[in-house]
Amino acid sequence: MVLSYYFIKPAYNLWWYIKGLIGKREPVVLYCANTLDYHIFAPVQKHLKPIPIVAKDKQAQHALHNIGIASTCLPSFPDGVIMCRQAAYRFPASSIKKIGISHGVYNFKPFASAASHNLLDRYFMTSSTDVSNAKKFGIKSGFAVGYPKLDPAFDGTYDHSFCQTFKKKIGLDATKKTLLFTATWDKSGLSAIHHWVDKLERLTQKYNVMVTVHPWTSKPYLDLIRSTPNVFYIDTFDVVPYIMQADLCIGDASSILGECCALDKAIITFTLPDGKRTVPQVHDMIRDFSLQITQADELEDAITTSLKNPTAKQKQRAEANRIMFDILDGQAAKRAANEIIKFFPQLKK
Repeated sequence: MVLSYYFIKPAYNLWWYIKGLIGKREPVVLYCANTLDYHIFAPVQKHLKPIPIVAKDKQAQHALHNIGIASTCLPSFPDGVIMCRQAAYRFPASSIKKIGISHGVYNFKPFASAASHNLLDRYFMTSSTDVSNAKKFGIKSGFAVGYPKLDPAFDGTYDHSFCQTFKKKIGLDATKKTLLFTATWDKSGLSAIHHWVDKLERLTQKYNVMVTVHPWTSKPYLDLIRSTPNVFYIDTFDVVPYIMQADLCIGDASSILGECCALDKAIITFTLPDGKRTVPQVHDMIRDFSLQITQADELEDAITTSLKNPTAKQKQRAEANRIMFDILDGQAAKRAANEIIKFFPQLKK
């Protein structure tokens, strides 16, 4: 548990109580630590009455403003809170009803503490297997709904017409196949960014190259990617439309691979050493649904092989999707909204 929870809890509870007495307590709010939280929740919001947004800080508020979203900043004293993470410690009044939504696919990294999850009344996970794994870890708040962020890819929002327009909008060459590179945080011990970051310019001669990386990626890597000619750097958390453009995805242990798998993309991954952030089941699953290589000099041949036979691992991807999502039907947001309404009936449209 975050230590600040214990320091601020007494004062926060007192002020929350006083706010209630004078009728100044806020309604149910959506807490956003960054714009990813907003993008995850946006499909759910469509099924609910509008929910005011509380940003973590001025930086988050500014980022939300830049995508056209108004918000206030912490501290906040609401009747209830929804968040796309497990940050209930920021709202330490026990009477506040709290709902969390996983901000990534499945448990690609080890679970945070059971105590922090169990401060939430519900924590929406992407599958029943995810919930079962969480229970073994002591997490009691898990509830399977799917992954709302992927709904637009399955409910007709991102249809053929949308994808064609989007391809033109971002300037992809229609005569080239498109590669999407992704990497988890380079200091996690699970990143393969060092294998490919200096190979991108050569690949752009033959392919469209897009890159999305963890937001904590070290500046030298980011600078190199952004400065490489003809590389499209995806500077947004809303990556699903970009994944849909890809013919092939290349990565490591990033949970973005779960989204690539959901969209049935051919995948290449680099083998990685085990570390403290390794989830063995996930690494086994990644090995099954991707073509794995160990060295950078294997990459170009692996790309050629994967593009020639993109369905080679389709059966394994389908099995992984059953584990990670139960079902991909474009209805995850609706399931989440229906459960939210049980806690907050006032949000029913």
